[in-house]
Amino acid sequence: MQCKNHPTVPAVDRCAGCAEPFCNECLVEIHGQKYCGSCKVMALRGQPVVAEEATVPCKEANEALTYAIVSLFCFGCILGPVAISKASKARKMIELNPRLAGSGKATAATIIGVVALVLWVLGLISRVSRRSQ
Repeated sequence: MQCKNHPTVPAVDRCAGCAEPFCNECLVEIHGQKYCGSCKVMALRGQPVVAEEATVPCKEANEALTYAIVSLFCFGCILGPVAISKASKARKMIELNPRLAGSGKATAATIIGVVALVLWVLGLISRVSRRSQ
């Protein structure tokens, strides 16, 4: 994540007002909160600084969770890795856009996708060992 004002500098935190990423040079602390240049003016004037909440659901996180749940019941060897890949993409998108919601779904999709893949591999090993006996 890079600073909004300095693209070559890594961001250290997000502004409490606009939720954009900024470096140490761009943030100031007021009343225990870190603000960017635009939002600090409102904070100093006593105007309410409304932090934008993550209100837009991340489509990729929803898709990843759907694939992960289906992978538990069928096609675990295919849908498990698809769910893991989509969840990784969703996490990157959520990190870049603070208004996206769904990091919990992306994490759940990763865990369920891994479990489905492991169960599929164990089932395959079980079938092979039964046939060899």
